[in-house]
Amino acid sequence: MKHLLVAMTTALLAGCTTIEPSQLSETTALRLHGQSVAIVIQEPTTFGAMKRGDVALGPLGIPLMALQGERLRKAANIEDPADDVANTLADVLVGRHAAVLLPTRARSASDETAAIVAAAPPGARYVLTVGTLSWAIARIPFPHSPYYVAYLARARLIDVQTRAVVAEGGCLQVPDGTEVQSEDYDKFTANNAQLVKTELAARVDRCIHFIKRDMLGA
Repeated sequence: MKHLLVAMTTALLAGCTTIEPSQLSETTALRLHGQSVAIVIQEPTTFGAMKRGDVALGPLGIPLMALQGERLRKAANIEDPADDVANTLADVLVGRHAAVLLPTRARSASDETAAIVAAAPPGARYVLTVGTLSWAIARIPFPHSPYYVAYLARARLIDVQTRAVVAEGGCLQVPDGTEVQSEDYDKFTANNAQLVKTELAARVDRCIHFIKRDMLGA
């Protein structure tokens, strides 16, 4: 039940986006050889900060979480980790499949395939796109439950010619015991949100592991 509530809380912050894992096929992997790949980073969702009592407000608590989180993100300069995820996946495409990474990357405000392809730099045969779907200081809505840093991302490899998603992976995870948990919210925001940044980096590393495995078989 606890893990289910964690997953539901993270999914709530992520909105309606779904992840449909599909591993790169051997046929497509062979086609990548010598082909150009562009990186397109999707604009991240709003950083959330779920303070005690916010969940009790129901739907009214969601914009409050977003407002609190965005204030903290801007004040502490908490950066979107999607570029780091994309860099690691691109290294696999280049190193294992001999793809050619284009030096210019782009951004897209939309997660729609057509919009992402349209945003890609000219000359791209494939597009590697990564989006941060949920990142937050979260907690389970139980009395005395601790805060922790959550992160959820989705990555896709898109064939520019067909607009088809040829590989996809994501990282919706429940806490595994390695994260810092505390009932003290201020512990996460102290020292320019240093603990948030450290924990976010750790969650991203774990996220990359699952995306590489499910999307690229790496």
